[in-house]
Amino acid sequence: YYPSESLASLDNPQIFAKMDVDTLFYIFYYQPGTYHQYLAARELKKQSWRFHKQYLTWFQRHSEPQTITDEYEQGAYVYFDWEGSWCQRRKNDFRFEYRWLEDN
Repeated sequence: YYPSESLASLDNPQIFAKMDVDTLFYIFYYQPGTYHQYLAARELKKQSWRFHKQYLTWFQRHSEPQTITDEYEQGAYVYFDWEGSWCQRRKNDFRFEYRWLEDN
């Protein structure tokens, strides 16, 4: 009942720029280890989302951080709650340590 192969058109990176953020999150979390996951992650990063390796969650600045050091930044962030209710939530006074930032 479900396709066993993905559409060839989804291999085009330009298609991912047209997808909404929920679709990108779906592809990222439900197609692990695939080229599509890579393309979704790349597009999320273009939209200023940052992946936190400890929490395995995407974060985006809600506003400019209150504190920025060489090791972390702290402030209000929006994160994608993929395990709970599949929505974006706000986290105030969050410390994003750069050591947990996925930069590839």
